[in-house]
Amino acid sequence: MTKNITAIQEQVNGFIAHMTVDEKISLLSTSQSAIERLGIREYKVGGEGAHGVVDREGGITTSFPQPLGLSQTWNPDLLKEVGTAIGNEARIKYLQSNKTTWLTLWAPTIDMERDPRWGRNDEAYGEDPYLTGRLSAELIKGMQGDDPTWLRMAAAPKHFYGNNNEEKRESSSNSIDLRNREEYYLKAFEPAFKEAKAQSMMTAYNGINGVPAMQHEDIEQVVRQRWDMDGFVVCDGGALTLNVESYHYYDTYEEALADALKKGIDCFVDDKEKVETAARKALDKHLITEEDITRAVKRILTVRGRLGHFEDVIPFDEVSHSLLAGEEHAELVRKVTAEQAVLLKNQDSLPLSEKQKVHLTGPLADVWFRDWYGGYPPHEMTIKEALMNKFPENSAIFSPSHDEVSLKINDAYLAVKEDKLVAVSSEEEAAEFIFEDWDFGSHLLKEKQTGRYIQYDDQTNTFRLHKTEVYDWFVKENWVSENKKDWHTWDNHPIGITSEGFIGAVKESIPIELVTKKEAIKEAATAAKEADVSVVILGNHPMLNGKETMDRPGMTLPAHQLAMVKELYAVNPNVVVVIVGSYPFEIDWLHQHIPGILFTTHGSQELGTSLSDILFGKEAPTGKLSQTWYKQIEKALPPIRDYDIIKGNRTYRYTNESALYPFGHGLTYGKVSILSFSMDTYTWRENEEVTVTVELQNTANQEVTETVQVYATLTPAQYIKLPEKQLVAFLKTPLKPGEKKKVTLKVKTSELGYFDVAWNKWVFPKAEGTLSIGFSSATEHSLSFNTIGEVRLERDFKEPVHAERYDDYSRAFITSDSTKEKVVCIGADGWLAFKNVRLKQASSYIEIVYSADKSGELRLYTDDQLKHALSVEPYKAGNQRSLVLAIPDKNRLDMYLSPTTSIQLKTIREQ
Repeated sequence: MTKNITAIQEQVNGFIAHMTVDEKISLLSTSQSAIERLGIREYKVGGEGAHGVVDREGGITTSFPQPLGLSQTWNPDLLKEVGTAIGNEARIKYLQSNKTTWLTLWAPTIDMERDPRWGRNDEAYGEDPYLTGRLSAELIKGMQGDDPTWLRMAAAPKHFYGNNNEEKRESSSNSIDLRNREEYYLKAFEPAFKEAKAQSMMTAYNGINGVPAMQHEDIEQVVRQRWDMDGFVVCDGGALTLNVESYHYYDTYEEALADALKKGIDCFVDDKEKVETAARKALDKHLITEEDITRAVKRILTVRGRLGHFEDVIPFDEVSHSLLAGEEHAELVRKVTAEQAVLLKNQDSLPLSEKQKVHLTGPLADVWFRDWYGGYPPHEMTIKEALMNKFPENSAIFSPSHDEVSLKINDAYLAVKEDKLVAVSSEEEAAEFIFEDWDFGSHLLKEKQTGRYIQYDDQTNTFRLHKTEVYDWFVKENWVSENKKDWHTWDNHPIGITSEGFIGAVKESIPIELVTKKEAIKEAATAAKEADVSVVILGNHPMLNGKETMDRPGMTLPAHQLAMVKELYAVNPNVVVVIVGSYPFEIDWLHQHIPGILFTTHGSQELGTSLSDILFGKEAPTGKLSQTWYKQIEKALPPIRDYDIIKGNRTYRYTNESALYPFGHGLTYGKVSILSFSMDTYTWRENEEVTVTVELQNTANQEVTETVQVYATLTPAQYIKLPEKQLVAFLKTPLKPGEKKKVTLKVKTSELGYFDVAWNKWVFPKAEGTLSIGFSSATEHSLSFNTIGEVRLERDFKEPVHAERYDDYSRAFITSDSTKEKVVCIGADGWLAFKNVRLKQASSYIEIVYSADKSGELRLYTDDQLKHALSVEPYKAGNQRSLVLAIPDKNRLDMYLSPTTSIQLKTIREQ
């Protein structure tokens, strides 16, 4: 097919020229109407593809490990293969749907994982923007294909940007200053568009500096103008509604839609009628023009044209339908699952021998959990199924890890009758339940006889037998209790006996007693005594505690799980722990005592097969952590709503807390040594590429795959807080037994730039540098170099400078004022610092535009001790007022502006 993009654009222009306004409006939501007279079929934008295509109706698709796991491969080439598989399955689903949907999936998630307590930690690619950018860009290239005209599918990176907390995500704003914005949050997204040419994007729910993401200026100014993104942008699901009803940024849908449309949103993920009604009202009120609608529709249709929506067939339609959930993709899943598994610790306990008598237990051993962004795979291989298949009968032991209980309330017992939970007087009638304790107050009850979970039905106020899987947006199976005595429903209503005799929500709870029938820990300890080694599978339930809408309350393993490991260790210290999880955990006790610890994420349909192969040495784990594992999260990290990784010392780049397992950590079977290392120049200049050569040797008698990691540290000529260490290159490479190999890595010097707030631009600094090389961020080898760069000696206020261009702050955040303009809010006795300011003369005046609710004084100090004010000026309450502050006897100083009441600063200018 010879059609090119220009021809597609001309075709789209022809469509638009013949469309009515109403027809254009009918394309503004995700449910895009057919325009039959023009040959435009109906199409639905959207769907999920985080680690495989997700068919909510139960259609079978391939399921890869969660994105956190994909990031732990540190293998961009492999991620491109994964993207290709997802794209091919999306294309197949599209063809099977009569070309009505599936080709515009919302993935990948590129939000930075600066805080592992984030509820959606499993969905993204780690804490480093360079690693995230490299991996997600290759995934997108695979998803979209490499045809110059046609798209296999259109990837939509999300959620742009600053989306890393669930609490109040739909109604609040996150303060992100210029350096954090440029060096961290935007940097991760940039490769998706500049390199991978992603054809769609989804904005976040949250606000950024007071402005909801769907109306943020960075959509146009950064994504389109700076990064040349030429696809279409969607808002997050229901964001139009939330903008008015939760965020209260606008009072009407038409105002919210109009502003978003002008700021760069093309397609609204919301109710079709609501979107179209709002668009018509906005047009009638002259809040938008037809041209605003036309611009959005043109972008949407151009991408649809490249997807082949207006053709009978394009090359990507020739995909083999056998790929959908087929063996070829299953083999790829097995490879990816092995490559993402991280061996955290190994004191000669792994791999296991099939001659050993193995005891298997743990709450994640005999289950396969589906996360909210996971689909329905062709099979779900648990670790128990795969491991038991390796052994002849009676040479492996399995013991369940959940207690079996009955429930007693007053003198009655709980039974199941006609699928409902009722109170009965006879203990013989009592039902027996598998009691799952997932900590942080979350528990599940599964009826032993049927394997179905007890779920609260808020329509009938009863508990009923539901599904054998806990998987819903609202997890109504959750029995909530901190003391295992006073119980509440998932939405915090006390549980008791209703007037109808059922168990349901009541006004005041009655204690419900757990009567233990079988104690899992005791049975597991007995089995451990008879085995050579115990393999304990621990972890989290991806639908409880930490998930979308719910940040994780803590990072410890459930207490019941840790108690089990301690009991097993006491009777037989030969214990291997496998953690199946969605985020890092606090596991200091395990690290100190357990000889072998392995981490893998959820989601892989081949989890059991791949983990069994790793445990017994058929495959080697080669994953590396993409997040730091801390000893104690609460000590290491500030509050989750603090987005300043620089001042907050977040991530391996800035932290001063010792890590339990550092970023980039991951052992394997065998050992690779670094024999020598060098670089082709020891003087670095801006916008150049430095070649680093590393000589490796595999000292093992087996093939070993290792990931060489290169980090840089700069000590600039003038003080500015730069990363303690930052990843600038990496390469995953196999080595044959005994092989020596030289590998080369390319370092782009531009990675070492920082955003200078005084000059309002990226700067390559003059500095002394250290290049560190190793197999994790805790590197052992280093080289010195120097840079030929710039030195910022001073700044001035000759022209108005926005207050957000501060150098430092205390008790301050960026937001928007009542006129929706950006300001910096400083709390009483907080401060903004502007370093090394040069004034026109020794005694000068600066004019400050501000807003304040209360009158007060603005004080000028020269250091952060705030002891001796150089100047004081009163201010009055009001909006968009100005004050003039005198600066006596100095023409160069550090300025610390501190108010006595809360104040909003907008601009500063020397008179």
